[in-house]
Amino acid sequence: MPARKSTEKAPVTQGKKAAAQAAAAADPRSVACPKCGTVVDTSVVSTLLAGSDQLKALFAGTLNRPECPECGTLFLIDEPLVYRDTASAFIAYQVAMPEDGDTSAIEQEIDCMATDISSSEETERPTVRVTFTRSDFIEKIALRNDGYDDRLIEYAKFQLLKSLDSEELNHRRHRLLFDFSNQNPDIIAFIVFDRENNQPVSRVHVQHGDYDALLEEFTSSTQLMLELDALFPSCYVSCDRLIG
Repeated sequence: MPARKSTEKAPVTQGKKAAAQAAAAADPRSVACPKCGTVVDTSVVSTLLAGSDQLKALFAGTLNRPECPECGTLFLIDEPLVYRDTASAFIAYQVAMPEDGDTSAIEQEIDCMATDISSSEETERPTVRVTFTRSDFIEKIALRNDGYDDRLIEYAKFQLLKSLDSEELNHRRHRLLFDFSNQNPDIIAFIVFDRENNQPVSRVHVQHGDYDALLEEFTSSTQLMLELDALFPSCYVSCDRLIG
């Protein structure tokens, strides 16, 4: 896929906790300001629904980010989150990365929960995704809302990083995130982030037509779809799994 560079083990119960919190959209909380220690009374959102004000706040960067009345500091309350879109049968989770980096137990638990939800509600099994950072959580929702297959997007990222591998841009130092603010319908844009400081350093893109061709190639081949399932066998769908 051609591309151009422009200038422009945490406890398994985390997944269950996020699911259980689906009954309560906001939770009153008293938290200490990390700068001055002043206790701030706020509401912490744990569940987001499609089209909700809470979802808009997530994309605006204001969700669970109160301001200290004493010193004016804005700070993030980084809680587990769950997003649910019943119309498209999609659920996304944000939980903490296990200390040992082994995500298999959380993946298994969340995949099982999706099956349980389907059984208890007598509906089709939802597509579920687990993420370990807020930026990845937002990306999964944005991709779903824009109608993309996130597995193919992660595969495209992998191909981009391979084709652009250099000292200035490579998978060891950088990661790509879908740029949902892009207004050019002819491209799919990605922001390049430095892994060490999590700051944006560049922007790359692929032609939308190349993605469409890739989608057609995979969806028209049972064998390729099986290979895609093998690349991403669980709810944790990330380019990093391909990089290793």
